[in-house]
Amino acid sequence: MVHFFSLFSQEGRSVADTNLVRQDTLTSDTLLKKIKKISPEAIDKQVIYKSAGTKKNDLVNKRVYLIDKAEVTYDDIEIKADSIVFDMMGNTVFATGRTDTTGKVTGKPVFKQGTQEIESDSLFYNFVTRKAVAYKIVTKQEEGLLRSQVTKLLEDGTSNIAKSTYSTCDAEQPHFYISLPKAKIYPGKKIISGPGNLVLEGIPLPVALPFGFFPIQTKKAASGILIPRVGQEQERGYNLTEGGYYFAISDYFDLALRGNIYSNGTWMLTATTNYSKRYKFDGQLSFSYANNISGHKGLKDYSKVTNYKIGWTYNQNAKAHPGSRFSANVNMSSSGYDKTNSYDVREHVTSQRQSGVSYSKTWTGTPFNFSASMNHKQNVQKKSVDLNLPKISFNVGRIYPFRGKNSTGSNKWYKDLQFQYSASLDNQIATYDSLLFTRSVWKNMKNGFKHEAPLSIQFRPFKNFSISPQVTYSGVLYTERIEKYWDPEYVDPATNKKTPVVTRTQKGSFYGQSINPSVSASFNPQLFGTFNFKPESRVQSIRHVVRPSVSFNYTPFLKGLNSDLYRRVQKDSLGNYAEYSIFDGNIYGTPSLARRSSSLAFNLTNILEAKVFEKNDTSGKPKKIKLIDNFGISTSYDIFADSMKWAPISMGLRTTLFDNIGVSATSNFSLYGLDKNGSSTGTFAYAQNKKLMRMTNFSVSLDFDLGRLITGDKEKQGQGSAQGASRTLTQGEQGEGVAGFQPGQNQESALYDEYGYYIFDVPWSMRVSYNINYIKPAFKSVLTQTLSANGTVTLTKKTAITYTTGYDFTQKQITMTQIGISRDLHCWTMSFNWIPNGTMKMWNFTLRVKAAVLSDLKYERRKDYHDQY
Repeated sequence: MVHFFSLFSQEGRSVADTNLVRQDTLTSDTLLKKIKKISPEAIDKQVIYKSAGTKKNDLVNKRVYLIDKAEVTYDDIEIKADSIVFDMMGNTVFATGRTDTTGKVTGKPVFKQGTQEIESDSLFYNFVTRKAVAYKIVTKQEEGLLRSQVTKLLEDGTSNIAKSTYSTCDAEQPHFYISLPKAKIYPGKKIISGPGNLVLEGIPLPVALPFGFFPIQTKKAASGILIPRVGQEQERGYNLTEGGYYFAISDYFDLALRGNIYSNGTWMLTATTNYSKRYKFDGQLSFSYANNISGHKGLKDYSKVTNYKIGWTYNQNAKAHPGSRFSANVNMSSSGYDKTNSYDVREHVTSQRQSGVSYSKTWTGTPFNFSASMNHKQNVQKKSVDLNLPKISFNVGRIYPFRGKNSTGSNKWYKDLQFQYSASLDNQIATYDSLLFTRSVWKNMKNGFKHEAPLSIQFRPFKNFSISPQVTYSGVLYTERIEKYWDPEYVDPATNKKTPVVTRTQKGSFYGQSINPSVSASFNPQLFGTFNFKPESRVQSIRHVVRPSVSFNYTPFLKGLNSDLYRRVQKDSLGNYAEYSIFDGNIYGTPSLARRSSSLAFNLTNILEAKVFEKNDTSGKPKKIKLIDNFGISTSYDIFADSMKWAPISMGLRTTLFDNIGVSATSNFSLYGLDKNGSSTGTFAYAQNKKLMRMTNFSVSLDFDLGRLITGDKEKQGQGSAQGASRTLTQGEQGEGVAGFQPGQNQESALYDEYGYYIFDVPWSMRVSYNINYIKPAFKSVLTQTLSANGTVTLTKKTAITYTTGYDFTQKQITMTQIGISRDLHCWTMSFNWIPNGTMKMWNFTLRVKAAVLSDLKYERRKDYHDQY
């Protein structure tokens, strides 16, 4: 029997080696005759080997010795090492590295098969059994490193390991690891181990694992159980939170079902789905329902309340559907949800909620566009909810009906006539969150349709002056209208009081229209004034820009062009009458006017700019800065009003000082006085108290970065420390980065100033905002002031403090404050968050592993805001 050991090529020449004959004495025909049966230990692929250094053939022992960058390839298997011994008799390979004079091993064996690759101190591989034994290997499994003393690679691609550790710490000596005496690796899928224990800084902890299961993340998501978190609260008792199940439904969307349950009976369920399609869309949909119980059943403090929260986001890729866009951003909840279920500080201090779902469509090359939306506005404190279900609009942009498509030459005046069209449909609901999902919501819905078609033209007799005649057709359609009549004996059933003016609401379809001609004119000049300074001054010039504006509008009353939309009703026992519209209280109001109208509007805008040279400037080019971004004054005059023809005077100021301090101020003044009841009268304030105007409100806000304000002081301090004393940095300070010290910086100039004092130069930031608001509509005034600050303090490169706080001068108390301390512990992270005051008074401490694969390996303590201090 012929025993066939191996076929391999060397330097391009084929050699066959057997136990009985030499290849150079046997032809292929003779060889085939002698071979009766192929040994099961034979290999059927070529073994290719090479090395950059020594290559020695031992014909007696049938071995090949390869030294210096040795490489052996067999089928899809590749072995590289500093030294390799190839045993042709046993069809095995032994690979090892080389230890230099410093004790470092170089040229460690690297075994690669397909996508699997391992590095070890030494390696033994059998070509026949396709099994390998590696010693002291380190393999990367997703976010973790698996270190094992002995690893046996099996023919199916799996591995049996012994005396191994698993850790997500990449330090040469891991700060922590899970000791695994025996384990099995399924590449790209999972690691399953027997009993193990946690070792921290080389100290075995009494934290034993009966078995281990470490999923290895792949590109394809997998369904699985979400491990709950165990906790305890004083009010709600012991709890299991955030537990549930994750469904990996497809590559485009998933579903996570989570639940919280407490020993006092409180529970909450949350369903969340994420969806995404590349280059198309992405978003998230979530729904939470909570059954909150507080107090003790049978006692007065017992309460049971259900709450909900709906969240939805949808983002469309801009290139997915050119010309059309769909988006959604929904944040909707019951008034009590945030108070009892949310741990987000912003949701506790913000009373307003807004949501929107919208679709828009434009047709390229045409003036047409369409949009539809559903909107939601909610006040959590008042528990009120306003909805638009839905709101639709269609618009035709400006078109010139008398212009040809390719008209050239001078235009006639009538060719400047422009036409537009707009149509809107709206359905509005005003209710409370407790009634939102009940039938009564639809009883109070208001509906309305409105369309307008203006035809206008603009003339410019001279610069900055324009006149615009316009004729507008307006029409509205409603499902209800009102009718009022006089009944001195009528008693309102809602208030149980006499209401002689009775209002009846009629249901149906009611259409009203009007044709309103109007003319408007405006004059908008610009005035410039420049003051130049001396050439040696840093300030080159200051420029003042004044933009006054005067506009006039007149709309006549032409009764024959309008529907009869106004009525008269007796309003008192003296026989006086008042006029009202049958469409009062509807969405779009009344399209026609009850009388002619005309008004004058005045506006004055001021801008102040300067050209300033930088300090020690060498470029010769001044920098342009704004001293006042905008200072405006505006008011209007109603020509045909019966009384109080002047509107309140509004003033506004906005500027930025030193490129840092943002200043904004607004105020309103009334020209009219008050009667004894605090109501405005038609008498000017000057006639009452010799004061030109009466302030009704005033507000100022300041916003600045405190760190930038003192940057100059820091620079001077750094220069002054160059001659300071010195001391040797400790190893901990060098690793952490102490205040004022940077790598490579002279230690003698880094820690002390010129007077020998220690430099405190810890990186920090603070954003400060101050708001003051004064309101005095009549005799009583209200003043509110708030101060808020937020920022960070970086104590070391790995330790940071964040904070948010403020002060309410009206309530004379500190607003809700949040302080957070975080510490980077290389492979671990430690954080402490504290809210010392407000409705969310709580603290929590967390020490956890950074890697997501070991996210459940953590220590957490908290004092929940549900508990009473």
